[in-house]
Amino acid sequence: MATVTVYGAGDDLVEIDGIEGADEFSTNGHWVGVLEAPDGDTALLYVDFRDNSCWTVTIGRYEEEYALPTWPIVLTSNDKECKYSTFATITVPDGTKVTEVSH
Repeated sequence: MATVTVYGAGDDLVEIDGIEGADEFSTNGHWVGVLEAPDGDTALLYVDFRDNSCWTVTIGRYEEEYALPTWPIVLTSNDKECKYSTFATITVPDGTKVTEVSH
């Protein structure tokens, strides 16, 4: 299993660490990516900069016919790293990759 960490930084960056395709992505405050595991499990990853100057991170179904994967997800804050963002730590199968869909 692999661990992916997702959070917002500043007001225009999405940080993703831990899996193939992970990077620092530029955004205008709304970013969508796809998490895709080798076994076909797939989920959308949403990262939004809200009006309260804080980042929100969540995942959702990829499409109607795809079940939401049962990957463990932990949502936390990390005031030392970035006090204005939710941090999502998702345990995914080895070989899972992330791909940017929109920003």
